[in-house]
Amino acid sequence: MINVLLVLFSLLVFVGPVRASETVSPLSTNAASLSQETMTPARFREIVGTPGDAVPLMPQLAAVPFWTNAVASNVMTYASGKVFPEELTQTARTVRGEYVVFTVQSKFYNQPMNSILAYDKKASALKVYGLYGDGHADDIVTEGTAVYEFARKTYTITSSYGDGFKETTTGSYTDREDSAKTVVYKDGVLFMTRKVKTHPIVAEK
Repeated sequence: MINVLLVLFSLLVFVGPVRASETVSPLSTNAASLSQETMTPARFREIVGTPGDAVPLMPQLAAVPFWTNAVASNVMTYASGKVFPEELTQTARTVRGEYVVFTVQSKFYNQPMNSILAYDKKASALKVYGLYGDGHADDIVTEGTAVYEFARKTYTITSSYGDGFKETTTGSYTDREDSAKTVVYKDGVLFMTRKVKTHPIVAEK
C-alpha cells in the first residue's frame, strides 16, 4: 500500500475543507486534459474538493495498492532525541480515474491533511503531490516520486521540499499491514526519522 502518511507530514500545509472564498470550478471531464495540466495550488484544492467517483483508474494508478479506510501509528524521532507519537485515520477516494485523494485526520492538528497520487505521463512516474506553506502566506505545490517493486511488495518514495529538506522512504506491505521508515535530512544533516505502520479498518480485497 502506498504509505501516503509519510509524505503528508512533510509535503503538506494543513488544509481543511474548501472555504467559501476558495470556491473552485468543477473538474474537466476530459481525461486527457486532466493528466496534462500543471499541478498548481489552485488545481490541488480543486481536486481535493471534488467528490470521489467510480470511474476506473488509469492502469498505472490501478496497479498501486491502497486502502480506502485505514488507521496508522506514526512515530517521529527528531535528531534532538524528542519523540512524537500519534495515531491517525486515513481515507482514500478516486477522482475521474486520474487521481487518488488521500485524507488523514490528525487528532494533534485537529484538522484533515490531504495529498494526491497521480501518474505523470511526461515523466512516466508516480507522483505524490502536497501543498507546502513557505511561512510567508504562500503555498507551493511539492511532489514526491514513488517507485514500486510489485513482485517484492516494496516501494520507495523520494522528495525534496522547503528550505533544504530531502527525504527517502522505504516500505513494504501485505494485505493487512504497511510498514515504512522515512529518513529526513535538512541541508545534508539528519533532521528526523519517521516510522509508520498502517492497517485497514476492515479487510479489503
